Amino acid sequence: MQPIVNGIRKQYRACIQKTERVNFHAQTIWHELIVPIGSPEFALLDENKAILHRWVGFTEKEEFEAVLDPLCK
Repeated sequence: MQPIVNGIRKQYRACIQKTERVNFHAQTIWHELIVPIGSPEFALLDENKAILHRWVGFTEKEEFEAVLDPLCK
């Protein structure tokens, strides 16, 4: 998944302000905020930290693009 994630970061860096990698097992503020349900898991949050979209499990690049493209145009 790392190559896809790195490519998504690069492709959308102009419209996504911050990306963070969070350890699924670490009890952090992010863990409490998104309440992970699987691994790997990706969450898109708005500026108020509300979850806009969530991907769980192996995710194809096209699945990210389907959600991110309309937000970044």
